[in-house]
Amino acid sequence: MIQVTVGSTTNRTKKLYPGTTTIRSILEDNDIDYGVATIMIDGANIQSNEMDSTLTELGKVEKCMLIAVVKAEAAK
Repeated sequence: MIQVTVGSTTNRTKKLYPGTTTIRSILEDNDIDYGVATIMIDGANIQSNEMDSTLTELGKVEKCMLIAVVKAEAAK
């Protein structure tokens, strides 16, 4: 099991997931809308083609941080 700190820049929780869990399923399990956010794992951007990669495929074996940074529109 891998300890994943998951959430946004202001709200985070820690959950355990098997290494076979995909990034997309972790985000969906935590009701995070990844369509309107930049997704980062341990500070590195997750590209759209990596959303179905597992934690193990991304080299995560013990713990990691999966954060959604909401895209804000520029004030006018």
